[in-house]
Order: sequence, then C-alpha cells, then structure tokens
Amino acid sequence: MKKVLFYTQNRWAFGSIHHGLCKELYKHNIYANLLDWTETYTSEEFELLNNTYDLFVTMPEAVLHLHYNYKVPLNKIIAIAHEQWDILLAKKEADMDFYPELHSYAVISKILVDKSLEIGISIVPKIVSAGIHFDAFYQPIHNSLKNIGYGGESKSLNFFGVDRKRGHLVERVISNIEDLNLVSHNFYNHLCMPAYYNKIDALVMSSLEEAGGLPAMEAAAAGKLVIGTPVGYFEENGKYGGGVLVPLDELGFLNETRKNLLYYRDNPKEYREKCEEIQQYAREYCDWSKTIHAWVELFS
Repeated sequence: MKKVLFYTQNRWAFGSIHHGLCKELYKHNIYANLLDWTETYTSEEFELLNNTYDLFVTMPEAVLHLHYNYKVPLNKIIAIAHEQWDILLAKKEADMDFYPELHSYAVISKILVDKSLEIGISIVPKIVSAGIHFDAFYQPIHNSLKNIGYGGESKSLNFFGVDRKRGHLVERVISNIEDLNLVSHNFYNHLCMPAYYNKIDALVMSSLEEAGGLPAMEAAAAGKLVIGTPVGYFEENGKYGGGVLVPLDELGFLNETRKNLLYYRDNPKEYREKCEEIQQYAREYCDWSKTIHAWVELFS
C-alpha cells in the first residue's frame, strides 16, 4: 500500500480537503495522513516519517523547508498549489524551476495552470480537483429564504494587496433588504461547517479571485441557494446548475445579488426548487468519488 503524508494546515478548507482525501484515498489502496505544518518536529521524528511514507505532499512554498530543514528528498515531494498566492510566493522565494528532482507539481484548477505558465514556471503542472463528501453535508432543504451566510474569510488580501474576498459587499446587499439576516462565520473549525450551513438558507460568495472555492460546494450539498461570482470552480458549477452566477464587477454584483435574493425570498416554491437543483448538482459533480481519480493517478 502506498503511503502519503500531507504536510499542510489542519484547519479551515485545508483541513476539510486533506482529511477528506485521506478517507477517499484509502478506498484506492493509498494510506494517507495529515501532518500539521504549524507544529515543530524534531529531526528524529522526520527521519522516522521519512522511513514510513513514500510521498510528502505540500504547497510550493514549503518544498525547500521540507527538503533542507527536514531532509526529505526532493524526489519524494509533491508540490500542490491551492491558490495563486502559493505559486507567486514560491516563484519569489525560490523559483520552481530550481527543483529539477521534484517528484511532481500539481494545481487544483485550470486557472492555476495558466497562472503558473504566465509567471514563467516551465514545469507544466498536473490538475487535481478538490472535492467534498456529499453525505457529510447533506441536509433537508429549508422552506424559505431568510438567513444568509458567507462561509469563509470576509477579507483576504491577494499577493498584490487587493481584497479578493470582498465580504463587505455581502453585508451591503443584506443591509438593504428587509427580512433577511446575515449569519456570521467566525473562522469555525472545518468540522463545524455542516451545522453552520444548517443555520442558513443561502450562501453568497463575493470573491474577486478563487482557484477552487470549497464553501460554495459544501453549501450546495447542504441544499442551500448558492449565489456567487464566476471564479474558481463556481465559474462552471454556477453555469451548469450548481448555483446562481452574478457579475464580478462591484455594481453588477450588488444589483444582481439583491435581485436574486428578493426573488427567492418572495417565491418560496421557486426557492425550494432551485435548492433541489443545486443540491442534486453537488451530488453528481462535487463528491470526492467524482474527483479522486486524478489524485490516485498522481500518487501512483
């Protein structure tokens, strides 16, 4: 059995993604664990880990840390970028082209392939898409629209100092609509998220930039109305039944989001029908069983 160690964060989306991967990979004869990179480990511990695991998977900026500080051979390391920040930081601090012995380089979406080539990294990355366990988030659909959620960071600066989340726009929309409430998200542990989605009837994603976008998939599986901009996975998911697409520009976002929230607030029947469509889409396209095969191929 192949043994894989994810060296990454054990919180928020990273915790959800990698714990989900560990469960799904085991079905494919790959034994995987997550090692929290916010902790410090001894050289003796990593010598033992090196003798246990066949592959170490981390983000590009941590490759040299694993190699030089913990003595993990480059040919046992797979670098996977989850957002543009990961690629730009690695390029700035240590050009990826300096890793000729790296086992593999992968990204979670096509947009990151383009970004990687754009900034001059000659290695063409493989694509491995993130997923969710649908059954972990499934809930009966609510009867009407009242409580709106966000589901992630309300503000996060990208590599160039621009707020890529724009949560303040969601607050502006809700503040102008009677009978709708914004249910705050307070950086809950990823294990809390199914219960968080049960507190809301819709999720609004206002991002200017995403590579993936886990909350939109999780909320869809939970049977929520998902409204979002055409970024990350939602650019396709929203277009084909996984939610409602609204414009990326600020004014267009505010106007169209407001329009959709008012419509579904005032039409409970249509609200439930739309939520059923979104939930069924998540069942068919977002579950790990639909996306795991590229990961298996990467590790095999």
